Amino acid sequence: MKSQCRLVLNGKLVEARAGESLIDAALGGSILIPHDCRSGQCQSCRVTVVSGSVDDGGSGHGRTVLACQAAVAGDAEIEFEELPLPTKRACAVTEINELSPEIAEVVLTTSAPLDFRPGQYVRVKFSGYPAREFSPTFRLDGSFRQVELVFHIRRLPDGTVSGQIGKAIRPGHAAHVQGPFGQAYLRQGQGPLVLVAGGAGWAPIWALARSARSSQRNREMVVVAGSRDADNLYMLPSLQWLIDDGVRDVIATTEVGSTLPIRPGRPSHYLPLLGLEDTVYVAGPVGLVDIVTNKARSANAQCYADPFLPSSQTPSLMDKITRLWRSREQPDRPGL
Repeated sequence: MKSQCRLVLNGKLVEARAGESLIDAALGGSILIPHDCRSGQCQSCRVTVVSGSVDDGGSGHGRTVLACQAAVAGDAEIEFEELPLPTKRACAVTEINELSPEIAEVVLTTSAPLDFRPGQYVRVKFSGYPAREFSPTFRLDGSFRQVELVFHIRRLPDGTVSGQIGKAIRPGHAAHVQGPFGQAYLRQGQGPLVLVAGGAGWAPIWALARSARSSQRNREMVVVAGSRDADNLYMLPSLQWLIDDGVRDVIATTEVGSTLPIRPGRPSHYLPLLGLEDTVYVAGPVGLVDIVTNKARSANAQCYADPFLPSSQTPSLMDKITRLWRSREQPDRPGL
């Protein structure tokens, strides 16, 4: 393997060193491959190897690799879709609406519009709290304003951030957002769309579905969305919006308390027979995402996944520091 290699990135020639990551090689040539975590988790940096030699670092899928994990191994040609570059926006909470016992709709008004693709996510930092990642979406009635970011947030009782929604975090609370990130965004295409969501994973899937009905109206669409119990099947108004807009295959599921037309079980139980022509998007709990992803890959269908990992399961060092700081901040005397 030679030490100096020639990379062609979206038609631009870059001199690279063997062994360096594709992201670093691109940056050395003043080219930015969209990325975020650089650990292989967010999938933001997946690129296509058109020709040549690349060490995929265990991240290969078809002709694609993750640029943060893949290393230069020889001359190669790489292509990737150029997405909106991550930026920051100052904002403030303007609305908090109860969608279900667990899910709140949180609306932020931004200092300027933030460009993103439906299905991408942003990093939100409410003042005084650690940052969290949420997917911008539409309101349940399908409406959206350019200077608004709408989120569906599942509140966890012990959540450092989510547990404070509607309590310490209320309308008027300052925040800032950074993004967009992520590869599970709506792409142009002709074949059927299969959209699957569990719980608050409906946020990115609703953004995809609503946008596809506007920009890709001729595409066939199957939508399956569910929750653990009927009380938290908060997406019913938007599912009805899709039905009223002409989508024929719309299925709502719940594991507990289902009554027709809501079907019993999980969204994965109602997947259509998948094939090469289908494009699958799935978001929600890791278990659901893994099942749908595996079924799609077995059928050789294109699949884009957005697994949701509750932050409270693995508190970060910043979470622990924030909790300690806030506990010390409480007044010693009641009423103050």
